[in-house]
Amino acid sequence: MSAFYQPSAELLQAFGFTEFRSPPRQMRYSRPSACGQETIVLYEDDEITLLEVVDGQMLYSFQGRLASEAEFRVLLRQVNWPAELPPSL
Repeated sequence: MSAFYQPSAELLQAFGFTEFRSPPRQMRYSRPSACGQETIVLYEDDEITLLEVVDGQMLYSFQGRLASEAEFRVLLRQVNWPAELPPSL
């Protein structure tokens, strides 16, 4: 079992992300933002990448590994992405 954390598909969907086709050994999830698109890429080696397109420009917000869901939520807040589940969940 890995010592690193990756958010589940269910959690990402609850945050409004939709799964998209991706190359082998990775999973891509995206959601619209106020001024572009937010994308999370999960890799088989437990690495995670957060990408953001703003006004047609690609910004790389984070690439690395996480230890817990709490760290994932902090990361989302640090890159100014919504990190709370909708009240109905």
